[in-house]
Formats: sequence, structure tokens, C-alpha cells
Amino acid sequence: MTADATTAPIVPRFDVVIGGGGLAGLTLARQLRRELPEARVAVIERQRRPLRAAAHKVGESSVELSAHYFGVVLGLGEYLRAEHYIKNGLRFFPGGGQTLALEMRTEIGPPEPSRVPSFQLDRGRLEQHLRDLDEADGVELIEGHVVKDVDLAEDGGDHVVHIASVDGEQVRTLQAGYFVDATGRRGLLRGKLGLKVPSGHNANAAWWRVKGRVDLADLVPASDRQWHQRDPDHLRWYSTVHFMGVGYWLWYIPLAPGAGGEAHTSLGIVVHDEVHAFDTIRTFERALAWVETHEPLCYAQIKDMPAEDFLCLRNYSHGAKRCFSPQRWSLIGDAGVFADPFYSPGSDFIALANSFTTEIVKAQLRGGDVAALTERYDRIYLRFFDVTTELYRKAAPVYGRPRVMAAKVYWDDFNYWSFVCHYFFRRIFALPDAEHDRFEALSQGFAEQQFRAQKLLAEWAVRASDVPQPIHITLPPVPSILANLHLDLEREMSVEEVYAYMQDKLALAGEVLDELVLRALAALGPELGQELAVAVDLGSWPRRPSSERLAAHALIGGARRRALPPVVRDMERCLGRMDVHPGSLPLEALLAGILGAAAAAQQRVG
Repeated sequence: MTADATTAPIVPRFDVVIGGGGLAGLTLARQLRRELPEARVAVIERQRRPLRAAAHKVGESSVELSAHYFGVVLGLGEYLRAEHYIKNGLRFFPGGGQTLALEMRTEIGPPEPSRVPSFQLDRGRLEQHLRDLDEADGVELIEGHVVKDVDLAEDGGDHVVHIASVDGEQVRTLQAGYFVDATGRRGLLRGKLGLKVPSGHNANAAWWRVKGRVDLADLVPASDRQWHQRDPDHLRWYSTVHFMGVGYWLWYIPLAPGAGGEAHTSLGIVVHDEVHAFDTIRTFERALAWVETHEPLCYAQIKDMPAEDFLCLRNYSHGAKRCFSPQRWSLIGDAGVFADPFYSPGSDFIALANSFTTEIVKAQLRGGDVAALTERYDRIYLRFFDVTTELYRKAAPVYGRPRVMAAKVYWDDFNYWSFVCHYFFRRIFALPDAEHDRFEALSQGFAEQQFRAQKLLAEWAVRASDVPQPIHITLPPVPSILANLHLDLEREMSVEEVYAYMQDKLALAGEVLDELVLRALAALGPELGQELAVAVDLGSWPRRPSSERLAAHALIGGARRRALPPVVRDMERCLGRMDVHPGSLPLEALLAGILGAAAAAQQRVG
């Protein structure tokens, strides 16, 4: 039911009031009504329906966790397949945009359609559909209004939510047993309570929409049959495409047409502030000029396409001191934290925050330890945010180095598919504390390796000299350990099976990290390798490449293959054999020499 402020009464008391009716708020309302049908839910949203297609919002590209949330948890799978594009993964073209034709650049991306779906979303049409569904489910949609303030109750009573019509003529109050801030970057409670904190990642973005189809295949002459034959079914276009260089990436995202509508393409620029200043992209004209400088082929393709809209954000990444409170409020979506658009984690965090909020409200309405649950979810959520943001804090140099970038994608996919997705898919977050604690311990293990790996990749990229090569690094190839990890997302597993699976993958992640260390040192050679070892404090790491792995490198043919650990064989299948500096052989002597010299250098400094 929809309340019109001028003619229909507004029910004054709700179990949950959601301030903001964007993607986060609308999906939470649907989840609450599906999982707690007794809950009375209201959503306050500035914009009235109808919403236009190709709405100007970030968050069009979903990945596996959020796709599962939209498709399975919210029951939108059939709708998404029918009305939006099934995404062909993430595709990267790192380095060389200023000087190289696209066919001469390294391509990193999947070789075929994924069996585990994700989607390219037209946010306008999706949010219109969600509003209609929420209304049909009994959510009170108060459109054309904004939340002006919230008086948070201190004694367990109801919060008082002050709302006003956009034109300011109507002012109302609502009572809320639980308040959810989904006000986006405005961050009502984040500002009111002084919760905003820096994320440690400074980057800027500009983006716009154009009518029609912008196809990266048109950037390569039809005469280059080898490049086009890599994609015989013309699926590259369905990917989120990244044209990359040191400190930047430019995206192409296709948006499906609605019934009788016209397709659109989302275009955007992300720049790391230490490399590219915000001022270079802060207007549409400057953004286009930036594209002309850094990705001239893309510029020639899009320069005459009128922008339907344009928006830019300066230092978009932000953290929060708290997102879930025992005082019965939550911050979801951008109102809480935001890491970066790379890998599209924004909707993943919506899925996590909404699911955590739903569990807290269940405990409040049906009986449970709300305070303990709130503290757990706040701790987990902020840890996930910190670990996720580490993917970006040091990534600027990696985006310009194809070999290092491919290694990063392998590592990042491995960890995402090994822990975070299963944690959500299998609803580990809903377990009692006694069962959940051991998963938190595993989470900490993955986090520790994550911070080492991202530091390693960044320091490697700073010293690397690899240049783009006209090859396709297929990630993940089928068959491979990485592909199996992806397919395992469809497996049904018991809690004990999930725990054993994660334990196994945590150990395997250690082997992957060992191989990344060896690849970096072998490619850099003794002198730069020593610099790298000092920069990452390699001597303090709990493990390093085994002597058996080092000895296997000197073997040939089948003997070498049999001597290599399975994960190393898999990484070679995915990433190719490691580059070896002329001074790096034998590897045993290289590693011993680098570690010894690095230890001596650190002692001198100490």
C-alpha cells in the first residue's frame, strides 16, 4: 500500500522504519517481509515513481554473493534472467592504453559463460520492480519524503522518526521499534553520531550513461581474426570491462533494454588520488579529455555519444566506527561504509548488512539476545570491510602491470570463492556463537594472508618491468582449481562440510601465497628481490616456498610436473610459467641470498 501525504493517513508505529528507498532499503524491506511477515515495515524515499530506466546510480554490476542474495534470498532469479543481462564475469585490459592497440594488450577474463550467475543491472528498472513488489508485500512506501532527523530512544522505547515532504509542506513523525539508515552517501546517522572514519583508500570516480551499445569488439579490426576467435559467441560484451593503467581503470557496462526500450551503456572512470587528481575528471568535458589522454581508442569510440547524465565523486571510500547498534539501529549501503567499485563489492555489503539486520530484528521480535548479536555482526561486518578495502588501498601500481594484475585476480578470486561467498551462501552468520566462533577464527586466518598478499603484489608491481603482451589469460580456465572453487558455490554443504572446506582452502591459500612470493622474487632478480623482501618484511612471514618446490623448477617434462604441488600446476595453467630474471637461478640460492641480505639490511636499520 502506498501512502499519499495529502489524502491517506500514515500508520504512526512500525517495527522497522527504513530511511531511504534505493537498492539497499528496498531489498531490506523485501527480505524483512519474506523472513518476518509479521513485521510492520515502512520505507521513506525522496523520489516518487515512476523511475526512469538507466537510472543514474552506481552499482549496476553484481558478483556472486550479491547475485545469490538478489536471485535466491529475495527470489528475483527468474526476473533478473528475463529482464537484465547475465554477466560474463570481469574482464581486464591492464597497461598500454596510451600506446597500444587493444589487440596488443593482455586480456584477463573468463573463457566461457559462468554456471554461477551474476548480472548487469539496470538500477532504475530494478528499483521500480522492487517498489512494486514491496508494496504488494505490505510494505508502507512513503514516497516524496525524506527523513529529516531521528530521536533515538535510550530506554528501549520507540525511536521517533521525523519526516518531511520534499516540498517541505508536510511534516510528520513516525514511531519505530528499529531504525535503518539507508540514506546513501548523505549518511544521516553517520553524520549525526560522528561515526564516519577514513577507509585508508583515496580514490575518485566519474561516470555517465549513453544510449546504445558500446562494444569493445569494435575497437579491434575484423581482420584480426585470432583476437575475435577467442570469443566466437561474442560474450565479451556482457562482461564488466576494465581498461586499466597505473592508478586508474575505465569501465564499460552494458544495460539491457526494457520492454520496447533502448539499450544503454554505463561508462565510468576510477582514479587513485595519488596518481590522478580529482580535478582531471570533475566535469564531463574533463573526463572525456582524460579518456582521450589515457585510453585514446575508447575516446574515439565514445566522444560523439551524448551523455544522458554525469556525476563525479571525490574520495568516495569511507568507513564507519559502527554499523549495527544495540540501541536498535543499522547503517546499510553507502550510509554505512563503501570500499570501491572495483570487483563490485557494494551490493555484497548490502546483502551482508541487510541479512545481519534481519537477524537482529528477528531476535528483537521473536526473542533473542539482541545486544550480543549486534556486537557480533558489527565486528564481522567492519572486519569484512577492512579486509575488502585492502584490495584497493595499495592497488594503483598493480593496475598497470599485466602479469602482476593476473596474479592479483587469481589471488582475489581464490579468497572470495573460498570463504566470503560460502559464509553467506551457507548462512554461517546465523549460527549460534558456539558454532560461529570457529568460523571467525578461519576468517582471521584469511585476513592475515590477505594483508600480506596485497602488500606483496603492490611492492612487486612497483618494481616490475612487465609490459602488455597480446595474450589472453583465461581466469578461470576449465578445468582448474580456481574453476572448481567457483563451481563449488553451487554445492550444498552441511555446516561441518563447510568448515572442513574452508580449513582446506585456508591451507591452500598459504601455498598460493608461497608461489606468489616465488614468482615475484624470480621475476625481479637478486637486487630488486631483496628490496621487495625488505619492503614486505618477508623474514617475519610464518612460511615461504618449500625446498621441494624450489628443486622442482630445475626438472623438465613429466618429472617437473610430477614434482610440482597441485596448486602450483594450477597457477601455471592459469597464469603461465613464472618469469625468471637471468640472475635468479638456481632458485634455492636466490631465495637464500635474498632472505639473508634482507635480514642483514633490516638489522643495520634496526
